[in-house]
Amino acid sequence: MLESAPVPVTVVTGFLGAGKTTLVNRWLAGAPRGDVAVIVNEHGNIGVDGALLAARVRMLVEIAGGCVCCATQAELVRALEEIASSAPPPRRILVETSGAASPAGVLRAVAGRPDRYVLDGVVTVVDATRMDTLVEHDLAIEQVGFADVVILSRADRCAAEQLARAKDEIAAYNGTALLATAASGALDGPVTTLDGLLDRRRADFGAPAPSSPSTGHVYESVSLAVDGDVDGERFADFMEAELARFAGRLLRTKGILAVDGVAERMIVQGVADLVEVTFGTPWGDARRTSRLVVVGFGLDRDALSRAFAACAA
Repeated sequence: MLESAPVPVTVVTGFLGAGKTTLVNRWLAGAPRGDVAVIVNEHGNIGVDGALLAARVRMLVEIAGGCVCCATQAELVRALEEIASSAPPPRRILVETSGAASPAGVLRAVAGRPDRYVLDGVVTVVDATRMDTLVEHDLAIEQVGFADVVILSRADRCAAEQLARAKDEIAAYNGTALLATAASGALDGPVTTLDGLLDRRRADFGAPAPSSPSTGHVYESVSLAVDGDVDGERFADFMEAELARFAGRLLRTKGILAVDGVAERMIVQGVADLVEVTFGTPWGDARRTSRLVVVGFGLDRDALSRAFAACAA
């Protein structure tokens, strides 16, 4: 008997109050009830968002009392295993993170069983009326930096000039993400569904859907982290030597790093084998950390982890 293809997993993240649940609820309304399973993470001990979504899905798992990026990551892994092992498995798993979750830990959990489930994309929701959040909270910047798709919610409440500034701000932090706008949970423009957004994103990558039988390939997402600064020269060697070994197999490279002796955040954005490095806002009093995510085919997770750890200043 042939094994079933890995179940695509879409991570929906965004800062507190960005409008994630409103968007997910609208997306689910247009999907057959058995098609999508949802994992909802809430930072508090009492779940609320799950109650809003339960009627629209076949299977819903609520994880409360901590963030799936760290404290409850094991629960996220168990939930993914349970859903992916169900018969028949859903067409997609949606993971809605808490507003306080770092995407890095979530992606690490999703990447754990590529035979069962596979990352299909990271969608970050940003409240267009509160762009000051991005410069006030490092986590909000990180969530944008990891995104494949950024959705500016509450766009209908913005003047044209304010919305244009919001788009420019997003582009400064993640110039390769697909950008969309939404009003009251409904996407604006010609693409109005989650599938449509992810299809457009794959077209940008020039890659097929991860479950496509024509290639047999699946996305792998390797999350790398250094708690503190990296040495600039060592990191350059890492990019030119270690990462270059996977030329032709890279889809996306993205990260926000603290470089020894540099006040600003270093933002790494890569598509295929082309990588661009820019500098964002200063770290100031914020805790300096260095995180990088590499998405591609046939990656050597252990070798990349050791090489990135060696970049520590």
